[in-house]
Order: sequence, then structure tokens, then C-alpha cells
Amino acid sequence: MDSITYYNSIGKSYESLYLREQESKARFLLSKIEVKGSDKILDVGAGTGILESILPENDITAIEPSDMAGMIVKKGFKKVSVVKERIQDFVSNERFDVVFCITVLQDIEENDRESIIKKLFSLTAENGHLLISVLKASNIDLSSLNPIEMGYIENDRYFIFFNGSKSFLS
Repeated sequence: MDSITYYNSIGKSYESLYLREQESKARFLLSKIEVKGSDKILDVGAGTGILESILPENDITAIEPSDMAGMIVKKGFKKVSVVKERIQDFVSNERFDVVFCITVLQDIEENDRESIIKKLFSLTAENGHLLISVLKASNIDLSSLNPIEMGYIENDRYFIFFNGSKSFLS
């Protein structure tokens, strides 16, 4: 079963299964950087809109390929644009002040990960942040990309990148 089929199958119960954990990860990562109300946010793998609930003042582009995208729309967020497609298919000339990719990369085919990571970096504005978490069990290690911080939260390993450091996109 691919990840979109899986998330379609658990969509109605997603928040009862994962709300506390996903909200905890999002709040933890947000505590590591300063997010202003004027910041443009990209939420890759937005699920049911947990991050969007935490940041209601921000303009957010929520990318969610599963049917859970409709759940975000139904919540009626004023400043959220929902894009129902995979990050692989997302095209934008816009750069975002903060890019979130929470517990997503392990669901992407291994041979696609490098191009997706490059895409995430390219979508991050100058002096912006890219925050990535991956399931610990996936053994995905992005430390060679020189994050400004990395560590563990819940069942994830996290990596924070800043587009102002010399190593960004190198």
C-alpha cells in the first residue's frame, strides 16, 4: 500500500491517532525558530491541518496529496491555500520564509528523496528556515547537509536548516 492510499484509509481517524504527537512536534520545532505573523509558510504533508491550527495568522500553503486535503478545506482557515498534490508535482516560483516537512520523507521513494530535499531547499526564502523531521526508524540522516540544529522529538529525528548559512544548498 502506498502512503497516499494509507492516509486515505485512516483520514477520518488521523487526528485521534496522531494529533497529540504531530502537534507536539510542530510546537517543538516552532520553539526553535522565530516565526512572525507576516511569514509565508509552506507545509509539506499537511495532513489534517494541525500546523495551520497553530499558526492561524500566517499565510500558509498546505500541500497534502491524500483526501485529508479536503479536511483542511472544511476547517475554513482564512489564510490557508490547500494544494492537493505530491511535493514531487508541486510547482511554485514563490519562496517561503518557513518550510515544514514533518514526518514525510520516509514516505517518499528512496530514489526520489534527494530531488525532493533539493526542492525543499529551493522553496525556502533567503534567510528562511527549512524544518524536516523523519521517523527515527527510517534511519534517514540529513546531518551531512549541515543543519544548524538536529536532534530527536517524539518518534522523529529533526533537522533545522537556515538559508543564510554557507552550507545551504551546497
